[in-house]
Amino acid sequence: MPYQFKSSDINLRNVSFAGFRLYKGMLHKLGIPRYAGDTTIVLILGIQRSGTSLMYWVFERDLGVKVYREASELSSEDEVEGIRLNALPAVVATIRRHRLPMVVFKPLVESQRAHELLAAFPGAKVLWAYRHYQDVAASNLNAFGPDNGKSDLQPLLHDDPHNWRSQNSSVETRETIRRFYSPDMNPYDAAALFWWARMQLYFEQGLDRHPNVMLSRYEDLVTNPAHTMRRTYAFLGRPYPGDHIVKDVNAQSVGKGRVLKLSPAVDALCGDMLARLDKLNETALPPVEAKLNGGDLSRTALAGDGIYARKPTQ
Repeated sequence: MPYQFKSSDINLRNVSFAGFRLYKGMLHKLGIPRYAGDTTIVLILGIQRSGTSLMYWVFERDLGVKVYREASELSSEDEVEGIRLNALPAVVATIRRHRLPMVVFKPLVESQRAHELLAAFPGAKVLWAYRHYQDVAASNLNAFGPDNGKSDLQPLLHDDPHNWRSQNSSVETRETIRRFYSPDMNPYDAAALFWWARMQLYFEQGLDRHPNVMLSRYEDLVTNPAHTMRRTYAFLGRPYPGDHIVKDVNAQSVGKGRVLKLSPAVDALCGDMLARLDKLNETALPPVEAKLNGGDLSRTALAGDGIYARKPTQ
């Protein structure tokens, strides 16, 4: 389910951002910026609570980008949760009407259909969002309630082919979930297991070998936002608009979930998955970093630099 708006969300920053979005929307309706080139389509996939809303804020600060929220006109026909995409031909038609340098949307609940989406949008780029599993688990239950982790696992336990949580899941994934699940299990274990199941999709779909897919680690974005977004724009093949797009980024949420007490077995399972993701992320960085730094890799941020520390170094 999408994030539910709360009264605490009303603050000066959000009001200012809403005003900027209104201004940007008016410019787009007037045909500004005028653009006749090819539009870069960007899909944000992965799992909720991995900083994808922050990515929305960042991309929205770029006047040349149209950004769709998870729940939008692209998912208007979903009468259950309001976040599953409409029929792809209709989504393509909506996306293609924009005459802008870039269109970004985040169909997180369609991450299990990555190849179908890439086929519908030839040449599109994918940012696969991930974040430390303990922080995701804590944020999940804080946002959606203490039973949400167990609820998310139910479609996997029953092999429901229509529910996005289990659609296109592998036998290995479902058997792993069944092995760890129990009705009285630690709710944070359940939320962490769901994180593992969604990250498993990245490898099972072969996205680790796809040239148009890049991992996007939350901790990189919040601890080194300007450099991370320069790197992201380089991957997307678009000019970086400037550091103003990361003006609202901060690292205050890094490590908040690290106080969780997961069972050793679940912690080990998720830890292995996180290590696989980090290794691939770090392997993919040098070519882009070399391009940005003129061959100097000394500024590359790796997990070994303490990227998951509770309080990032300044």
